Amino acid sequence: MMRKLLVRGLLAGLLAGLFGFGVAKIMGEPQVEKAVAFERYVADNIHHEAPDADLVSRSVQSSAGLGTGALIYGIALGGISALVFAGIYGRGGMTKAKPTAALVGLCGFVAVYLVPVLKYPANPPAIGQADTIGRRTALFVLMIVISVAGMTIAAIAWRRLIDRTSRWNATLSAGLIYVAIIAIAYVALPGINEVPQAAIPGITNAVTDATITFPPTILWKFRVASILIQLILWTGIGLTFGWLAERLLEPVTRPARRFTRARVDDIDLAAPR
Repeated sequence: MMRKLLVRGLLAGLLAGLFGFGVAKIMGEPQVEKAVAFERYVADNIHHEAPDADLVSRSVQSSAGLGTGALIYGIALGGISALVFAGIYGRGGMTKAKPTAALVGLCGFVAVYLVPVLKYPANPPAIGQADTIGRRTALFVLMIVISVAGMTIAAIAWRRLIDRTSRWNATLSAGLIYVAIIAIAYVALPGINEVPQAAIPGITNAVTDATITFPPTILWKFRVASILIQLILWTGIGLTFGWLAERLLEPVTRPARRFTRARVDDIDLAAPR
């Protein structure tokens, strides 16, 4: 049964990855192109440096590369969701496949992406210093670990409280535990603000006139697109896997076959009852 659930999770992740790729192509890639254009403009006109040669062309990155990444990411999330689903299905009142899968998708989106990205937002090219990539990546991964651990602790607390109090009080208490853990992490972990400002040679008056700041509209649209892509992925996995798991775990009993006219005619009405 576990293998069947895992296969369905991978299939749900594959389908969600296709939708995620479509959203990324339509909404995310235009902002990436604008960010790359800004980066090249600064390199050419401000710093007078030759831009680094791309190991992979932009056309490949925005098509095959983006598609492959979205599919692999979706399949991985689908497999993980199936494992989590198998661990909680049938426990704590989780007796229906669709609501359980939807809950897994919602909690996954919040814990794995939304909470970490609110602390360390997604950035397009030209944002951030090259020598801080490792530090920024480590902090983001650490925030994911803390968020997932906090969600797990909250789930365990909910499971223990559900037998002692009402479902509402248990859910509220578990939610407050998760919020408290995340609030502590937000305060304790350092922030990152590396939106570039390029100095214009020959201008020495007001700071706003002497610098070129990365366009905030592009940054905002990129981050909105990033959140929407993740929302599509997790929603697609939750709904698709829920439907597939329901067909596996909760098969609908078929109604009794109706007599056809030929079968009725074959019945001997005169036969004793």
